[in-house]
Amino acid sequence: MVFDTLYALDKNLAPQPMMLDNRTLSKDGLIYTFTLRSGLKFHDGTPVTTKDVIASINRWMKGTSIGGALNQRTASISAVDNLTFKLVLKEKFGLVEFMLAGPGAPIAAIMREEDATRPDNVALTNPIGSGPFRYVAAERRSGSKVVFERNPDYPSRTEPANGLAGARVVKFDRVEWTIMPDATTAANALATGEIDFLDTVGADLIPFLKKRAITVQARALPTTSFVRFNFQLPPFNDVRARQAIALLIDQKDMMPAVAGDDGKWSVCYSYSVCGTVYGTEVGSEPYRKVDVAKAKALLAQAGYKGETIIILGTPQLPPINTMTQILARRLEEAGVKVEIQMTDFPSMLQRINQRNKAIGDGGYHLFAYYAIGASWFHPLTNVSVDLNCEGRSWPGYPCDAAGENLRQKFLAAPNDQSRKVAFDAFQKRLWAFLPYVPAGQFDVSNAYRSNVVGVTDDLFLNYWNMEKR
Repeated sequence: MVFDTLYALDKNLAPQPMMLDNRTLSKDGLIYTFTLRSGLKFHDGTPVTTKDVIASINRWMKGTSIGGALNQRTASISAVDNLTFKLVLKEKFGLVEFMLAGPGAPIAAIMREEDATRPDNVALTNPIGSGPFRYVAAERRSGSKVVFERNPDYPSRTEPANGLAGARVVKFDRVEWTIMPDATTAANALATGEIDFLDTVGADLIPFLKKRAITVQARALPTTSFVRFNFQLPPFNDVRARQAIALLIDQKDMMPAVAGDDGKWSVCYSYSVCGTVYGTEVGSEPYRKVDVAKAKALLAQAGYKGETIIILGTPQLPPINTMTQILARRLEEAGVKVEIQMTDFPSMLQRINQRNKAIGDGGYHLFAYYAIGASWFHPLTNVSVDLNCEGRSWPGYPCDAAGENLRQKFLAAPNDQSRKVAFDAFQKRLWAFLPYVPAGQFDVSNAYRSNVVGVTDDLFLNYWNMEKR
């Protein structure tokens, strides 16, 4: 919306130039020379220069887990002139352009130098980018409304739209995000014409909307769901307890309940996304059938003695709510005492991000979650398979040096074929270690009225190339 990136992913999840006019790579594969498109402007009218780009990339590389993978391989980044800069690597790294395409959050967003160099503890209250929409700070209402206006100075690329790459032609003067926490209220607002577009529609509301001539459209890649452990507390700091959960989860039971009668779902035992380049299921063979008796035995071996297992959940996100209820039922069938602690989603996020909290003081054992396939398909952007032991891993905070070594081998692989081979080895280790248990895939859909045209099934929701008639 507001910010642009140097590259963007096409429908095949390959990076394509966005803010760039040209890129060259030295014969030794260590020096990238990038040239910006001329005429790029920030929303305040100032030109985009390499000073802004370098400051933005440095902030992203040094302040994010994803960017850190590039930072540790970077020798220097420097300007040649206002439009050209060089990125010099310490070693060959075949994922530079993929990373700069922003496949996972936080993206390598290009912002003004003054914003990119601000202290980490200073919030960006009025984001100014160079993207196709401008943020209207004066009209923001916290918890209620966010407003964007078309950027009249945005120079769309001339290539055909392709995923997030290519042409970004804005046909709206304004986009208003109206925040409606209640899903039924939002669906009714769409049906009556109060709003034109619903970014995510719950599976249970799809029949209601279709009966009212509302178009429901699935995203290009399915959403992947999983059950995550808290590695800081017993019993799930013991792999045998994690194996027990893997033997209790029945994807064919969980996914239909999540997707609903009209929804699409699939069984998937991959730590990527089935149907993508890394969608292998190797290593999952011991966990494809439910075995309650074996799960009970493994829990006992892990030291479980009837303590209450705390599962975090939220009613605000129906997929998490449904998975949480089914997970609790499965545990109870195995003789486990369970307590579900439901909160609003921000509170749930706050709790899972906390470290070293005991049960009774904010601690927990398990939570169900889901993530968009466009981020989770790749070991670089699937932050839940970051197994580093330096405290930078995703909530649940697993540590597995052997697994992280295999992930780094994948990242260092020089080409697509070697990356596939490396991912197979990594996937086997993931099923041995179990940082989480895959619970299946389901489609996430948006919905819109008949007067909205040009909507595409892109990897992420966007508001360009569509229009309201």
